Amino acid sequence: MIRIVTDGSSDISPHLAAELGITVIPTRISLGTRVYYDGIDLDRAGFYRQLTRSGTLPTTEPPLLEQFQRAYGQLLKGADQILSIHISSKLNKTAQVAQEAAKAFLGRKRITVIDSRLISWGLEILVTTAAEAAQRGLSVEAIVRLIRGMIPHVYMVFFVENLDYLKHRIRLSGGHSFTDSLLGVRPLLIMEDGEIASMEKIRTRGKAADRLFEFVAEFARFERAMVLQGRLSHKAQLLFERLIEVFPEKRLGIEPYGPALATYLGPDASGVVVYEGF
Repeated sequence: MIRIVTDGSSDISPHLAAELGITVIPTRISLGTRVYYDGIDLDRAGFYRQLTRSGTLPTTEPPLLEQFQRAYGQLLKGADQILSIHISSKLNKTAQVAQEAAKAFLGRKRITVIDSRLISWGLEILVTTAAEAAQRGLSVEAIVRLIRGMIPHVYMVFFVENLDYLKHRIRLSGGHSFTDSLLGVRPLLIMEDGEIASMEKIRTRGKAADRLFEFVAEFARFERAMVLQGRLSHKAQLLFERLIEVFPEKRLGIEPYGPALATYLGPDASGVVVYEGF
């Protein structure tokens, strides 16, 4: 039996994780002097409330080594192999911690760790695909080939409202200057080789929604697309409805992103994730 493991940055719902037999290791969120476990003692609504109250910006920390070791040990009592798929190693060190935890089981059971180079729904689609493949009886080698083949075909683009989170967490590539925010310019961001990079500059929210729609429409074909939002957004809902109208035959959805991605983008970003298939 193959068991699938991921971390809380995947934003997979507890219901779906239970349905597919996916083990989720909680992400640690540092906010002020407190460290919370995402989904355990801090949910999405609670996180946004804490953001409002706190005068500091949050960060995402990888799960502890002991968390992985406990989870792996428990799963291997009833499984032969584990496939552990995690947030981009260029955003935090979760995959590295998972690799280190796997060393404790060398020579007894096989644990394969994959750096997804993604986050949120981009990671979730890999994890759910792996779990469904395991349920169909595919070998771990076949599942690894499938997931590694999918990674270059998942695209994530975001429009951010507040640059403070980006200044706090990352340094943008592409020559973007944060002083542009004084002129009302905001970056359109893209996940590129596991990093969040500047794609282009946008001046208005309306233009941002149009550009996100155009990004999806530029694909000659795509298998699935998801609109992501932090706190509920009328703009994101309108974008979703526009996509449904133009692509009624496609698998489309709209979901909130969780605290892990919010530490990079803030609570009010919107974006699209496209899986084009391969």
